[in-house]
Amino acid sequence: MLTELTVRNLALIEALTITFGPGANLMTGETGAGKSILVGALGLLTGRRGGAELVRAGAEEAEVAGLFHLADPEAFAPLLAEQGLAPTDELLLRRVVNASGRGRAYIGGAPASVAQLARLGDELLSISGQHEQQSLTRPGRLLDYLDRFGGHAELLAEMTAAWTGLTRAAGELAALEESLREDAEKRDLYEFQLEEIKKLNPRPDEDEELLAEKNAARHSGRLAESLAAAVALLGGEPGNVVEKLGRVRRGLETAAGLEPRLAEGLATAETCAHQLADLAAELEIFSRNLEVSPERLEWVEDRLNDLAKVRRKYGLTLAELIARGRRLAEILDRLDGAGLDRARLAREKEAALARALTAAERLSQARRGAADHLVARLTAALRPLGFPKMTMEVELETPEEKAGRLGPSGFDRVDFLFSPNPGEGRAPLGRIASGGELSRVLLALKTVEDRPGDQMLVFDEIDAGLGGVAAEAVAGSLAELAGRRQLVIITHLPRVAALPGRHFRVVKGLAGDQGRTMTDIIPLEPRERVEELARMLGGAAPSPEAAALAERLLGG
Repeated sequence: MLTELTVRNLALIEALTITFGPGANLMTGETGAGKSILVGALGLLTGRRGGAELVRAGAEEAEVAGLFHLADPEAFAPLLAEQGLAPTDELLLRRVVNASGRGRAYIGGAPASVAQLARLGDELLSISGQHEQQSLTRPGRLLDYLDRFGGHAELLAEMTAAWTGLTRAAGELAALEESLREDAEKRDLYEFQLEEIKKLNPRPDEDEELLAEKNAARHSGRLAESLAAAVALLGGEPGNVVEKLGRVRRGLETAAGLEPRLAEGLATAETCAHQLADLAAELEIFSRNLEVSPERLEWVEDRLNDLAKVRRKYGLTLAELIARGRRLAEILDRLDGAGLDRARLAREKEAALARALTAAERLSQARRGAADHLVARLTAALRPLGFPKMTMEVELETPEEKAGRLGPSGFDRVDFLFSPNPGEGRAPLGRIASGGELSRVLLALKTVEDRPGDQMLVFDEIDAGLGGVAAEAVAGSLAELAGRRQLVIITHLPRVAALPGRHFRVVKGLAGDQGRTMTDIIPLEPRERVEELARMLGGAAPSPEAAALAERLLGG
């Protein structure tokens, strides 16, 4: 139940707070006073579009906040859990729209998306007006009414889950087939490229190693001369360094025998002699192996050319070329094994389709059972509303090719066939019912549908165009509904405005130093209710008879 609504800087409303009560909350006022603004404010709490045009001129942002008392918090526990909120008996929904058209939403003080706000708002508020009357002409909306009446929430959740699984499986299969189709078209190219890379058989860093070998071969002559000179000085000529160091070592042996302090110098000389001898041997071996054969040098040149040619062709480094070869091999392996993947995904899709069809069949059977009960309840509710001889039928169409019409709500299509008068054939509501008749059908649907008791029903001029017996019947149905549900009724009919409950008058006038237009919503005391009803009956200057009739309507 909505206990309090706060509106700030919304259209012609500067600031107001409305305290609602249980049962009927009646809204009246002159045409153009701004009653639709209240509906717009409540609509924002159900996720309806909020644009910059809603923000009061000169204000930075508009804000609507609704405080709800929940008689059955557990019924809303799953939705609250999605927001990380525990069950509570009071819940605040808030919507802010700034002057640029952007908005924010809050649930219980925590930021939320507009979609999340809408899910809760739709459970707490149901707004019925001319827009929803027209929705009765849409088969999809009628299917929603049938499912709500039948209590098919669990079956719908099962259907939605099955449909989600089917779309996911179908999407995976389609994506695989598209990928395989693209790869299969290039298979010949992939095989040619892989064969070219495999034939080349490059090794990591092979080009750098060969280039180093080539550069070394290019300078081998000068290197050989330098090495030969070094080997000759070390040990290849008379009086070479090694021989001289040997004489130094022998002299130190004699000296060290006479003076022990020279032992360290002797050790150094011996070490140097061994190291230089080893170096001379290594250089001689290196010098002998230095010469590169012309054949080897030619092979290195050819190999470098082959590597460079393929690298240029693909625009890749050697490491990238090796990686591409591995990738091509993987693609071709996948193509070879694609039949198994395709078969697996096809089986998964078929299984998902079977689950979706089973869920849709169960939902369809439940709908057929609910349709007869809905017709009986609607007929009983509509006859007092000016349709004493009406007949109605819920036509549920199930296609022969069920899989082709599957969707998140199954495969059924529904229409309400209606005949308001005896002797007339039944036809869809949208083709036969007038606006006033649609209003009464909508009221009857609201009367018979089983929705949470915490949901406020908003009727926006649902009685428009009615009078006489029909208006009296509508007032009676609204009174009966107000006995078990919280209602907001925006009306121009005195008989409806006289229903027991809280009565508010919507007024528009000039306020402030600048004389700006402003809409306000004022709660009426008993005496003021009489005056308002008299105005509705007799105009701006009601007669004593209008006042007396107003008192009688109010039961005074």
